[in-house]
Amino acid sequence: MNIRDRIQEKQRDEASVHVQQLARADVLEPYRARSLAKDGRIVEVWLAATALVKETGEIYASATTEREAVKSD
Repeated sequence: MNIRDRIQEKQRDEASVHVQQLARADVLEPYRARSLAKDGRIVEVWLAATALVKETGEIYASATTEREAVKSD
């Protein structure tokens, strides 16, 4: 699934900044985001992303991991 489809429309500008950082192969620290779950709910997650780079230095994809954020009281 394209990650863009899992990001709320109002957060897409912020997310595009992170995508641009990945395009430069910058290291992204995990950050808090909202994601669309398969059942349609919006959930708070910690998102980590990594650029996948060929031996030639060309970025060919990105890998993301999302972990539901635990709410603290």
